[in-house]
Amino acid sequence: MEENLILLVEDCAEDASLVVASFKKWGITNPIMVVPDGEEAVDYLAGRGAFADRSAHPLPCLAILDLKLPTMSGFEVLKWVRSQTNGVEKLPVVVLSGTRNYRDFDEAHKLGANACVVKSLELSELYELIQHLNYFSVASDYNNSAVEFTPDL
Repeated sequence: MEENLILLVEDCAEDASLVVASFKKWGITNPIMVVPDGEEAVDYLAGRGAFADRSAHPLPCLAILDLKLPTMSGFEVLKWVRSQTNGVEKLPVVVLSGTRNYRDFDEAHKLGANACVVKSLELSELYELIQHLNYFSVASDYNNSAVEFTPDL
């Protein structure tokens, strides 16, 4: 599998499809791995089970995380990510959630989210954030590589 993978943790297939289609429209050429729940996200990041082969399942350069997930919430995933000591703790994490409760976003920031975006049909906030993703490669020591972004002009 290719490098510079983006891990999308989203349990709603329609929302995941919207994000993937939006990235394609925006010119983001990175491969996107979609996992449907928090436990699978942790397994992916830990390289466990079906994700043990790192050549087939490389560490992502970015995680996009829903908060309301089955089996393990996005909050629990964030807690797990930031508690690691093997480099995964530096992974840039963007919360993309349908919640309108900004206390959830405050909690996500406290747990280590780099940014929080409200889901919408046009995903304009996510688009604005993606345009500035060099922030993540500059602001963190996480040294996988940057998101490849070629905007349609």
